[in-house]
Amino acid sequence: MPSEEEVLLRMKQGDESAFTIVYRHYHASLYVYLLRFCRIPSLAEDLVHDVFLKVWEIRDRINPELSFSGYLYRIARNHVIKTIEKLATDKKLRDQLLSQLDDISHAQPEHQVRAKEYDRLFHEALVRMPAQRLNVFRLCRQEGKSYDEAAFLLGISRNAVKKHMVLSMRFIYDYVHRHGDILFAVYLLRKIF
Repeated sequence: MPSEEEVLLRMKQGDESAFTIVYRHYHASLYVYLLRFCRIPSLAEDLVHDVFLKVWEIRDRINPELSFSGYLYRIARNHVIKTIEKLATDKKLRDQLLSQLDDISHAQPEHQVRAKEYDRLFHEALVRMPAQRLNVFRLCRQEGKSYDEAAFLLGISRNAVKKHMVLSMRFIYDYVHRHGDILFAVYLLRKIF
């Protein structure tokens, strides 16, 4: 049985059978890792495939002498974060994922309990925001005002409103990242957009 370093070296040189060995070795643990973030099996499986595709694409950067598992899990974590960001801007993807989430939540009563927890965390995040940022967020996202309308009502520039919105979204996601998971982020997307 070849060492991991030897397999990684072969994969780095384009050996597809070596890639298959790496895939089979790490697939299950990576799936469990990603499922902890997203709680949606089909999404976790998609994320696993995306991560391994990325590994294949950047295989020439792999250093077989360093920890491959650390490298792999860092790629996976970054991919989850990018997926959250994409969900915030891609309506079609968001709708598809929310549909899956609805199917899961209707089928499993424990998700109703989680929804209450998500509401609590969302309101905690709002309470912790600076007052002006919270005012902008409420006007634009909860009351549906345009940036221009919010700027007029608050007596600030449109650019200031835009900056407050970016910062408020980042604050909510950072708060969620510390206290929740990707499923909560998806739930927030439903509330915010």
